[in-house]
Amino acid sequence: MRRLAASLLIVGAVLPAAGCGRAGENASREVLHAIDQGKVTGTKGNMETLARAIEASALDRGGYPQGGSIDQATSVLVPTYLPGAVTTDAWGNTFLYQSDGRSFTLTSPGADGRAGSGDDVVMTDSRFTHLPTPGGG
Repeated sequence: MRRLAASLLIVGAVLPAAGCGRAGENASREVLHAIDQGKVTGTKGNMETLARAIEASALDRGGYPQGGSIDQATSVLVPTYLPGAVTTDAWGNTFLYQSDGRSFTLTSPGADGRAGSGDDVVMTDSRFTHLPTPGGG
């Protein structure tokens, strides 16, 4: 009987701890997701700021800044349209910029830092054309 009571005591102590482990894992995932969503929001804000400057420049100059890098674009935008260069997303990755003067694409490589993956944030001509899916990579 004592063995049974001791076994039940151990099981009673272990099961809640296991439950807390899963709850703790879920809470950790939720916190990381919230942080990631905050970075998506911050990145979108930076991209919108860049897009406003690109659009203002296009009105004055008759076309978008041409080039294949964010440095080429910001060299046209700063200081007339932007007080300082905005060249990185919230994860610290360099924005990708491509323009032929008639259209532009601005890309954040997202959390994984690789362009062309599902977590990219992509803007074409001041409209978001791709956003990461919630909970996706």
